[in-house]
Amino acid sequence: MGSEPSGEDLLVLPPIPLATGRLLRDDDDRPVPITAVELVVSTEDGVEHRIPLVARHGAWWPPDR
Repeated sequence: MGSEPSGEDLLVLPPIPLATGRLLRDDDDRPVPITAVELVVSTEDGVEHRIPLVARHGAWWPPDR
């Protein structure tokens, strides 16, 4: 029987903006509009979990969960 992780061990994103900005510079140093920002979490089993951030109030916020 496996043990459940405690609440302290689970990943929690703070309810604050994690990034700001609407542009990203490309390889030629030109500004390119950003359409999406994601947090990518890799787990021990090799799986990548993508958490899309939400554009709100001029910043990129964690999703409401």
